[in-house]
Amino acid sequence: MIIFNFGIPNSGTDWSQEVFKKIWESQNLSFQSEEAHTLEELNQIIGTMNVNERMILRFHLLTEEAIEAAQQDAVRPFYHYRDPRDVVCTEMQNSDTPFATAVDQTVAAYQEIHHALCLPGIMVIPYEHLADNAEGLIYQMATKLGVLLKLDAVSAIADEMRAMQAEPQYAAATSTGGDAFASQSVRIDGEHSEESSFVQPLMVGKWRNQLTQSEKSMVTRFFKPLVDQFGYDT
Repeated sequence: MIIFNFGIPNSGTDWSQEVFKKIWESQNLSFQSEEAHTLEELNQIIGTMNVNERMILRFHLLTEEAIEAAQQDAVRPFYHYRDPRDVVCTEMQNSDTPFATAVDQTVAAYQEIHHALCLPGIMVIPYEHLADNAEGLIYQMATKLGVLLKLDAVSAIADEMRAMQAEPQYAAATSTGGDAFASQSVRIDGEHSEESSFVQPLMVGKWRNQLTQSEKSMVTRFFKPLVDQFGYDT
């Protein structure tokens, strides 16, 4: 089974990556965890992956190869999205990206959402639910993988995720690109674990306090169709 963990940048794929690991670890299953830095790396991983093995593949931008691979029964796609105004704000903060560039990147990322929503069996994960409905999301994510977690196991994973984000090194990830791709892929099994997993603290509505007044007005006006479509407050 292959997990496609992807979506809008800075929308919680780092959080889900850790949850997927914990779900499979709870079942004592061996698996491989991969993160694609570029479209070329993504296509290379997809071209060599074995659907008879377990792998969590984290990436952001779709390719034709990824869309085609997602049609396979053994692939489980999970798509993440977030208020585009928060995406802009987070990109500016994490990567020291100029405002105009962050807006352009967010526009480009959202242009792929219609391709993603058409993938068979896709589970769509709103960023805002990571904080407000973690237990419900974790349970649904597990069932998509064919794992029926006991409710106390679900609560334990949710508590672990909250504790992880409360630790100073994870809070610091906000300024170092916590949702940016890791530098290498790591095989995780019963004897090995990933030593440096960073998950951004969950922050909803940060654009209201961290953008200037003119920037707030511009993103609200520019992204109004998306804001209305997803039902975000203006």
